[in-house]
Order: sequence, then C-alpha cells, then structure tokens
Amino acid sequence: MKKYIRIILPILFLALAVPVIFRFQSKAPPPDPSYWLVDASTNRTLTHTSTFLSVGDEYISADNQVYRIIRINNDKAYAERID
Repeated sequence: MKKYIRIILPILFLALAVPVIFRFQSKAPPPDPSYWLVDASTNRTLTHTSTFLSVGDEYISADNQVYRIIRINNDKAYAERID
C-alpha cells in the first residue's frame, strides 16, 4: 500500500499544480499606450503621446489652442479645437 501512495501522491500533486502554474504564466502585460493626436478638421498631427486617452480628454497645444478628443481609432485620437 505504501508503494502505491509513493507513486500516486506525486502524480496527484502534479495534476493539481500544473493548471495553476499555466494560469499565472498566460497573463500578458497590458500593451503600452501610444497615440497620435490629430486635428479632425485639418487632419494635421498635433502631437504624439504615450498616455491612455479617452473621448472628452483635452489637450493644450504650444500655441495655447485647446483641443478636445472626439474619437479614437486604433492609434489615432482625433480632436476638435475649442474656441
């Protein structure tokens, strides 16, 4: 009987441990954000940023113009100028 326990116990341990190990290894890190901010009316690139953006965020350009993001497609965030 002890002979069978020595054989079955390691097999049982591996059977329970392997799914737990693979579950933790399968999580990939989240992708780094990278967006080109584009003026929607002129299609001119305003800037490039590496922060998460969402619709409604605002950007102030170097010439003190304020832009609000109206849509995001893949790596381009389109903004309209606020007067």
